[in-house]
Amino acid sequence: MKSFARFAVLAIVLFSAMTMVHLGQPQAQGPDDEKPKNLKVLPKDMSHRQVVDIMRGFTSALGVDCEECHGQGPPGQEPDFSADKKPEKETARKMMKMMAAINDQIGQMNLKDSLQVGCVTCHHGLKQPQTLGALMMSSVHKNGVDGAIADYRKLRDQYYGSAAYNFSPATLNDVAGRIADGDHDFDGAMKLLNLNLEFTPKDANTYVAMGRVQIAKGDKAAAKTSLQKALELDPDSRWAKRLLSQL
Repeated sequence: MKSFARFAVLAIVLFSAMTMVHLGQPQAQGPDDEKPKNLKVLPKDMSHRQVVDIMRGFTSALGVDCEECHGQGPPGQEPDFSADKKPEKETARKMMKMMAAINDQIGQMNLKDSLQVGCVTCHHGLKQPQTLGALMMSSVHKNGVDGAIADYRKLRDQYYGSAAYNFSPATLNDVAGRIADGDHDFDGAMKLLNLNLEFTPKDANTYVAMGRVQIAKGDKAAAKTSLQKALELDPDSRWAKRLLSQL
């Protein structure tokens, strides 16, 4: 019960700190002294207002509305929030237990200034948390590199500036390295790295990644040019120096 109480406090704090508020989501109404029903994970003595604040934190963290777990109510009415009609509600309960267990383990580590995890830690406003790198690898194998690039542009247009995906150069550099090493698709890897330079033209690590791909492809002259450009941008790049010495 203590872990769930700590989780409840954490969820309220996270909700208060979030900015991704869904203005169009259904608002659960009820007097502050109304007792919540069918609480199976949260402490049963929580107030209506505490539960509502936690639920709103969930919607913000996952980028969903209340209907995701509770379903829709009759026309013009709220859903029955105590009902267990949708499997998503039971999944949410399991995730709450998992989060409480993780926070308990963190607490037992006696770390200095240790933080607690919340739904937003993984979801970042997404219903199904997945890294951009994983999405790109899946898209490359499903739609080819050109299709993956189109997907990347759409995701960047929609989510850039949010915490949903990591659009730093490291993501595409990693994906390019994987398809070069694993699939031996050197031309596809270069397409991804050139896409990186379109958005971050002064990233030295992208030029290092290019040099590695070009070395693997057997184009030492191009690799030398890429690595020299990397050193021009970052004179302390040890990877650029190491690869140049190998050439």
